[in-house]
Amino acid sequence: MTYRDRARGCLLGLAAGDALGAPAENLTPPEIRRRWGRLTEIEGGGTDDTEYAIFAASLLVRHGHALTSADVAHAYRTEIIPRVTGPMRGAGFSELGTIEALRRGLEPPLTGLVHQHGWSDGLAMRAAPYGVFCPGDPAEAARLVEEDGRVSQSGEGVLGGRAVAGAVAAAMTGAAPHEVVAAALSVIPADSWTARDIVRARDVIVASDADVARDSAFARDSDASSDVELPVVEALHQAVVVEHYPWTDVAPEAVALALAAYLAGGGDVEATVTFGVSLGRDADTIGAIAGAIAGAGQGRDGVPERWASRIGPVTGKCLPVVAGRHVLDVADELAEGL
Repeated sequence: MTYRDRARGCLLGLAAGDALGAPAENLTPPEIRRRWGRLTEIEGGGTDDTEYAIFAASLLVRHGHALTSADVAHAYRTEIIPRVTGPMRGAGFSELGTIEALRRGLEPPLTGLVHQHGWSDGLAMRAAPYGVFCPGDPAEAARLVEEDGRVSQSGEGVLGGRAVAGAVAAAMTGAAPHEVVAAALSVIPADSWTARDIVRARDVIVASDADVARDSAFARDSDASSDVELPVVEALHQAVVVEHYPWTDVAPEAVALALAAYLAGGGDVEATVTFGVSLGRDADTIGAIAGAIAGAGQGRDGVPERWASRIGPVTGKCLPVVAGRHVLDVADELAEGL
């Protein structure tokens, strides 16, 4: 399988996971089961997750391994801020805070520190292109994504992005799921919130009956599937979810749940993504991260065609600068730069 095929699988999987999870964002697993049984079909378009991933990829295409935080800040000031004439529809807290910090003339890393939302999953949701760009080199993928992250994130928000980029870099070589998770852990401190959550989530999947978890992910009977996986979902929530916090875009939580879904799905794109969005919380971001990692491992043909056919050019509803871009074209550009 070529790197181009894996790049296409990664970004197409990201877009599909984003779109599939969008209607379940901020819902609980019981509410998702009540409405859909199991979410398996894409109903609408994606969110800022896909648009920001495209924007991140464009930075890599232009700057490659020389990318710096100053380059990212410049791109925000020249390509994003001039087009923000009203509310940034669908943008996350960290990105909104960053826009205001840049408007005030601040520079990274202060731009990622002053808005108090540096722990959000805004970097993790757009980290996949960095892994695509560094196949087999999780450390370099993590280094590059941190250059991006210093503009909008801090602390655990940066670590979440590093973990996702490292995981995708490993998946781009066809590594087994447990090796991919190990790669994610290898690029973040062991004594960090993000690492502890990933380990807890991994242990839940390992301790559960992996075959049952995977069978439930593949099940076509949505009610039966939900019933079988319910104990695993509950255990994952108990292990990593910050129940008392009013927002769901917590990077350590979203990254850990996405990697758990990837393990539960055995690396299969459909099984991984449908399990991931069934977890609720920041479901579109969990789906996007899980889909990106699984797609990098399985390639373009690993993404179900019924999902792929629903993915069109992005509308630019959050980032007008990327309007009209398609993730497959973006993936080809990344692959050409390898």
